[in-house]
Amino acid sequence: MKMKKATALMMTAAIGAAMFTVPVFAEEVETEPANTVSGDSAAEDAFVIWGWNEDIKKILDGPFAEAYPDLYKRIVFVNTGGSDTYQTKVDAILEDPSGELYPDLMGLEVDYVLKYVNGDFLSSAGDLGITADDYANQYGYSLDLGTDYDGNVKALFWQATPGCIQIRADLAEKYLGTTDQAKLSEMFSSWDNILDTARKVNEASGGTAKLFSGYDEMFRIFSNSRANGWYDENDTIQVDENMTKYMEMAKICYEEELTYNTQQWKDDWYANMAGDGETSNAAVAYCGCPWFTYWCLGDAWKANTILVQAPEQFYWGGTGLAATAGCADTDMAAAILKFFTCETDPMVSINALNSDFVNNKEAVQKIADAGTTCEYIYGEQDMISFYLPMADGIDAKNATAEDQDINSLWTTQVDAYARGEKDLDTAVADFKSSVHDTFSYLNVE
Repeated sequence: MKMKKATALMMTAAIGAAMFTVPVFAEEVETEPANTVSGDSAAEDAFVIWGWNEDIKKILDGPFAEAYPDLYKRIVFVNTGGSDTYQTKVDAILEDPSGELYPDLMGLEVDYVLKYVNGDFLSSAGDLGITADDYANQYGYSLDLGTDYDGNVKALFWQATPGCIQIRADLAEKYLGTTDQAKLSEMFSSWDNILDTARKVNEASGGTAKLFSGYDEMFRIFSNSRANGWYDENDTIQVDENMTKYMEMAKICYEEELTYNTQQWKDDWYANMAGDGETSNAAVAYCGCPWFTYWCLGDAWKANTILVQAPEQFYWGGTGLAATAGCADTDMAAAILKFFTCETDPMVSINALNSDFVNNKEAVQKIADAGTTCEYIYGEQDMISFYLPMADGIDAKNATAEDQDINSLWTTQVDAYARGEKDLDTAVADFKSSVHDTFSYLNVE
């Protein structure tokens, strides 16, 4: 069943990608971004690395180039221009190992990493000569995300991504009456407290500010802290209690107008990050993690961000690196993977470059002991020290290769339930049916 599932998953993903990229009317579809290629791909010793933005390249161009100048000269980096089309492009090129831009090493996001880990396109870390001793300092949840059905570690992560709630200090002072972290932590310590806090913000602002921009701000907290994945050991689709709690929270927020009902990453979601809460709508808090702070928050949050724990411990995102099955130079792949994900001092240098909470316990402790600064953090709070006790307790054993698609199907039913278009039982039943329709090997009781 494991191999059948992995094969079916890759076929489903390929079909979905094909359906997405074949428009009825060309003018109705956004133009696919072109790849940006740096380096000489025609060179005999070229080593090709794929990513969807400049994050990997930034590390390669900085501390890696300094440590390995000769290896760096061989690197060809392919930036696909965004994560939306990354899988489509990668899936197509992986089919032809003879292609000039066939990746030797590739980046993989948490939401779909297991799709590739459980397929036939990647080498294991062991095949590269990377041992458990090499990655002994990595957080256990990240290794779970990079390990296939048979226990082979195939993807290694340089980031750890414990989640939290990020609060804009000026709006907290205005609508919650405090910027004290302990008091704010209490306001976010339970879901009942969060609802009470949302009502307080709504009333105090007259609706020009909301606690969250959209109820989907809570999704990652519920989904990445649940006890059970989307299906059990018998491949039967299941819905964890956490997920039905999320549905109820979404419905309350919608009915009481406690959010603006935006969707993450949309323009109005970003706009509420920048609003002043008086002449323009504003959100007081966003669900976040280390990369969210320095990569997503805008100018209004600089020296203005307070971090507090969510009601449940969770993680959000992270980038893995994996060598392909056709990797042309496994020694070079191993050197890059160890630098990015295993070795303490290089990982300290990655933090110094981009503020990442790196996936190395020894490195993170070293960074915390030295003290850190982040231009977004309000007052004396230290971002790395805040996250330090949280990362060890993260559990990702319930992640599956199908999560990205199943999460999208779940969101459709949550929205229908929140808006009163379906009752709970119907929404859950329709969800299970849609999952089975998408992944026929997953069963409905």
